[in-house]
Amino acid sequence: MPFAEINGIRLHYEEQGQGTPVVLVGGFSGNTDFFKQLIPMVAENHRTVYYDNRGAGITEYPRQGIKAQDFVDDLRALFDHLGIEKAHLLGWSMGGHIAQEFALQFPELLRSLTLVSAYPYRPARSSYFMNGIVDCALEGGKPEYISMMTNAFCFTEDFFSAQEAKGHKLHSLHDLDPKGLKDQMNALDEFDTRGKVHLISVPTLSVHGLDDIMVEPRLGDFISDRIPGCKVLRVPKAGHIIKPSLYQDAFLAHIDENE
Repeated sequence: MPFAEINGIRLHYEEQGQGTPVVLVGGFSGNTDFFKQLIPMVAENHRTVYYDNRGAGITEYPRQGIKAQDFVDDLRALFDHLGIEKAHLLGWSMGGHIAQEFALQFPELLRSLTLVSAYPYRPARSSYFMNGIVDCALEGGKPEYISMMTNAFCFTEDFFSAQEAKGHKLHSLHDLDPKGLKDQMNALDEFDTRGKVHLISVPTLSVHGLDDIMVEPRLGDFISDRIPGCKVLRVPKAGHIIKPSLYQDAFLAHIDENE
């Protein structure tokens, strides 16, 4: 497994394919498995890079907390480590906020930006319950319940009903690190691009599920309404986690238009 020794951490990353780089940035608690359905399509024609943010997966970092800017600095250092001069960038949820900040600070490094289930600031209700379940795990609760409760906010009623009808039980992650996720939550609560999102100049695509209760669609609209020329894809009956097949065509077309 490749690691990048950057910014005093040991960041785990993976890559597939060749061509113009595409970098995928995951969200809260996500690891390199998160984009496994999207990667094969993208990697057919592009060098596709994905990684574990500090606080999740197998990335190693000093246990001194995480600042929101740390995520952005790590992504910048990963570009340097991999020799990436210009890339397409996609961020999901918290990764979408990291991607916004990256586009604001380093627009010269991006060919395009895609924001999936993104927000300009952390929603108060989601912060309330996510901090609560992480605190419960820190006090001795099973870490898998973090995954279970997050799933409840990320998928729709129709999704759970279909799983139940098939006799399937939704997979929960068992190897989560509550301390790392608490550090991620503290950083996530710092994010706020409301006063500067309009300054994003990179060609942008905004993707949001219309049944998202973790981050309501209006927050995605807040972003897309303010980024000049932003393209919009709103997915009916989709929650916070959107099946890649529902937006991959729009994403690949967006990449192609900005090669």
